[in-house]
Amino acid sequence: MKWDFDRWAETYDEDVARKDWIHRNYEKVLKLVAEKAKGVVVDIGCGTGNILRFIKCEQYIGVEPSGEMRKVFKEKWGFEPVNGHFLNIPLPDGIANTVITTYAFHHVPDEEKEKAIKEMFRVLKPDGRLIIADVMFKSEKEKRRIGEEDGITEEIEDEYFATIEHLRKVCERGELVFTFEQVTRYVWVVEVKRTTR
Repeated sequence: MKWDFDRWAETYDEDVARKDWIHRNYEKVLKLVAEKAKGVVVDIGCGTGNILRFIKCEQYIGVEPSGEMRKVFKEKWGFEPVNGHFLNIPLPDGIANTVITTYAFHHVPDEEKEKAIKEMFRVLKPDGRLIIADVMFKSEKEKRRIGEEDGITEEIEDEYFATIEHLRKVCERGELVFTFEQVTRYVWVVEVKRTTR
């Protein structure tokens, strides 16, 4: 594992409140995703459950691989997320109206992003929606340019930030309908649905 989430759990909430370049509009992004999440919501990489401050849904199921993050989540919200991750969501097929993920998709290596999207769609109902909010860039070229301009090349290279270019190809291959919305200089919200036939 490239990141030590168990160690991070203790200071996670303080760190995201610090509003560094990634988390500058953290609450705005969470609110935006919360507004779009309807019905039964599955939240992949839910961390300590910060989106629960804003979400109003029929049922919320968090999915989180880190034991310590799940512990902090339970202390805050009184229930525990499911132990799982993007490539292995331990839930039945077709149970969710909405699958969401905020600030977590960049932990999935690029070559596994397509697999992760398929797995998230597996737990969605046929008319369900996937919402990904994360740091993304239009293209690899744009990623390099912004990294150099803003002096964050090292941070960008330390993660697997998606590009719109790559996600567009993945969605087209999977016959999925998608919209991309840029919320800040770094953060995009992607909505993906199955094509209705």
